[in-house]
Amino acid sequence: MADTYSFPGSKWMKFDFHTHTPASKEYGRGDDALKKIKPEFWLQKAMESGLDCVVVTDHNSGGWIDDLKSKNDELKNRDTKPDWYRELTIFPGCEITVADSSSRVHLLAVFDPSCDSPKVNGVLGACGITDGYGDDQSTSTSKSFIDTVKEIAEAEGIAIVAHIDGSKGLLGEIASLTPELEKSLGSLTAAEFCNPDKFDDAEPSLKKAVDRLAKVGGSDAHKPDEIGEHFSWIKMGPPSIEALRLALQDHEFCVKNQTENPNSLPDIFLSKLTIKGMRHCGRISDQPFTIQFHPHFNSIIGGRGTGKSTVIESIRIVTRRDRNLATEAPRVKDELDKFMKLSQEKGVMLNETEILLELRRRDKKYRLRWRFDGEGAVLEEEVDGVWQETEAGDFRERFPVSIFSQKQINELASNPRGLLEIVDRSPEVNRTEWQSQWENAKSRFLQLKERRRELLRHLADEPQIRAKLRDVENDLKQYEEKGHGTVLKQYQKRSQQRNGLPDDSVFDELSSGIRTLAFNAELSDFPSHLFDEQDETTVGIRTIHERTAKELKKIGETLGELADKVDELKAQREESILSSEWYKTVQASIVAYNGLVKEYEEKQSPFNVHLYGEWVQQRSQLQQRLKKLDSTRKETKSTEKQIDETFARLQELRTELFEKRKKFLEKIIGNSSFVRMELVKYGEVSTVEDEYRSLLNLEDGKFVSSVYDRENKQALLWPFIRWEDSKVPEADLPQVISEIKTKTLDIARGRFSGNHGAFDNRLKKLFENQPATFDQLETWWPEDMLRVKYSKNPASGKFDDLEKGSAGQKAAAILAFLLSHGDEPLIIDQPEDDLDNALICDLVVNQIHENKRRRQLIVVTHNPNIVVNGDSELVHVLKYENGQVQIDRQGGLEESSIRDSVCTIMEGGRQAFKKRYERIALEV
Repeated sequence: MADTYSFPGSKWMKFDFHTHTPASKEYGRGDDALKKIKPEFWLQKAMESGLDCVVVTDHNSGGWIDDLKSKNDELKNRDTKPDWYRELTIFPGCEITVADSSSRVHLLAVFDPSCDSPKVNGVLGACGITDGYGDDQSTSTSKSFIDTVKEIAEAEGIAIVAHIDGSKGLLGEIASLTPELEKSLGSLTAAEFCNPDKFDDAEPSLKKAVDRLAKVGGSDAHKPDEIGEHFSWIKMGPPSIEALRLALQDHEFCVKNQTENPNSLPDIFLSKLTIKGMRHCGRISDQPFTIQFHPHFNSIIGGRGTGKSTVIESIRIVTRRDRNLATEAPRVKDELDKFMKLSQEKGVMLNETEILLELRRRDKKYRLRWRFDGEGAVLEEEVDGVWQETEAGDFRERFPVSIFSQKQINELASNPRGLLEIVDRSPEVNRTEWQSQWENAKSRFLQLKERRRELLRHLADEPQIRAKLRDVENDLKQYEEKGHGTVLKQYQKRSQQRNGLPDDSVFDELSSGIRTLAFNAELSDFPSHLFDEQDETTVGIRTIHERTAKELKKIGETLGELADKVDELKAQREESILSSEWYKTVQASIVAYNGLVKEYEEKQSPFNVHLYGEWVQQRSQLQQRLKKLDSTRKETKSTEKQIDETFARLQELRTELFEKRKKFLEKIIGNSSFVRMELVKYGEVSTVEDEYRSLLNLEDGKFVSSVYDRENKQALLWPFIRWEDSKVPEADLPQVISEIKTKTLDIARGRFSGNHGAFDNRLKKLFENQPATFDQLETWWPEDMLRVKYSKNPASGKFDDLEKGSAGQKAAAILAFLLSHGDEPLIIDQPEDDLDNALICDLVVNQIHENKRRRQLIVVTHNPNIVVNGDSELVHVLKYENGQVQIDRQGGLEESSIRDSVCTIMEGGRQAFKKRYERIALEV
């Protein structure tokens, strides 16, 4: 897995809040040799435990802090570092023994990494500890617990009560909350817990006072090997006391007590966008516009006209997400088209404009490259630090990215069918794969229907063939009655017998088919390039492959032998026929017939034996044609059966798509208190008339009274298009659609009159000239209808149709859906438009917290609540200066410059911070 530390912004850091060194009197716990360890050995143990940050908290002492910091700096600057080295931030601190009332309580003091031992000792002196450093038994403060906390705070440190639920902890044996204890707990931001769940069942007031504290972990390490045994994950930017203070204050989202590393990366995320040579972006000499993204939640802020939308649209262009807009958001597509025009045409593009987007996909680095000059999108992969062009395939599928502007969201609210297209792109539904199966089945159905028409045309000739056969047989009978009947009858009989016997083609086809099977009875070579020879499983699978290939080869050889037998059987049959008594009679009949012909030729008789032979041949041919028609009749029945089966498969596929969509919506929306989405099979009516007209080549505006007459409430499509108004049960829709198809086909065949001559004639002519058009009609069903509902008051459980809602309610419902599913990067441009702050906090912010655990989010916003309360890992502040879009600064919310920007640029920024960090005095 790639290291999240390579990205700017906030990240989770492994933090041990409580460690000791030989500066503590009881260090080593009786092992005096450990008191002689060196700072480098101590640091090695801390680094080997995987810590990112460690607080050095010796008992009433800061004695080892400077030595540890000095050695840590030395290790960092070494050209050749030890194998165990990793970057480690040391927070100076101490464990202060507070003598308060009748108890002695241990209190951790934590200071900024820039502080030193004198800083710690100065705080100890202010608390009344001027000697006895390292001793927690006889040394203690002269000040109370709360006053000691104040001294730490005045020194810009953080007070964290040590092992609060254990020995010498503030709540060690406490069962209820006293006023004095409540005041002490109220002075704290965090506490070290031995058992974070200990107070879950405490009396309510005590539980409430404890729950407001950040629960952190510390090893209380008195030996090197104990460092990092207990720890917390703290989310922050560059480690500092201010960043730590903010994280502890916001512990719901910024503190985790778990063993697994929360720095997991999404499977796919954008890592860097570079824009070169755009009219107002990327034209500073040797300095293209570059923005590096965090794998989780990115906020892009800035005043109006600072280029925020330029970033989003550039991502849309380079990832080819503009192709969805034509159907999902036509107005947004129009705006993007204007954006993509050359600058002299009031667009932003120049001939040299280039957009580069770097992505990570399962720990591999890729880059999409797009140029305005027509080179198009190219996919590159980083190999050994060098970008190399690689096969793109369908990179829209390989690198899924969802991008939505507020205008898109508004259009989706008014066009739920666009939402259905988003549902279809989900892996659970996978419309692309389904569409492939659908097209295959549909193509098969259309081919079978065409084949059936061809077979029926052949069968239509049968009465004419039988009539010709009767005439020929009558002519033959008359000739036979004039004499030489025995010769002619014998010749006729033997000729019919010879023609009636199966020819050799059956043997040739069988032999050829078996040889084809034999040729194909072979496995392809084992794909050695895909298997590692060092992998112990490779031998087993190779053995299976080779054994199977060998057996399959034997089968092929057996098939070859079988084909030879067929050839032998053919030769034996031919030899047997030629030597049979029957064949002798055939030859005799031919000789007798030829003799008869010669006799009449010599006599110059009017009896035309040649004509008789032609009639015999015609009779034989007609009999053969009738024989073939029997096969045609059988094939027709078989084809009709296949048509029924394929049509049933088409219906099955439509049902399968409906069920996948329905299951996906149930999974994603479930029992949402804010939005409901219901699916009606075949229920979408908005495009039915257009689709019907397109299938039958009927021009818009024509045949209104026959197709769909809104004014007179009639015509073929009326019962379906108005099904909701007519209260037709959803279960009856398939029957309504079937009746429309049946009536249309009956009119075309002349079996039913629509009482509209021009329309009837149009369909009849179409059926006569293009009957396959009506096959297409058979495979047509209206789209499923997505019915979206929302709740004005989620607590009420009442839902109304979305079209009745306000712009804000519509946008909120759509946002609830967009933010409720998917793992691909999600980019949203100004989702707060049309939403009031209540909806932003209740819906958007909560969904952001849910989403960023599993996917990358990039949000352009003017609303500080999204940035601050959504806990953005990386804030990008844009500016427009000297005619170019530029990055002003970027970083996490823990950085004062970022907080300054939020409060300066975003209206209500101060209130957002106040809401999130109610007790922190910001420098803004």
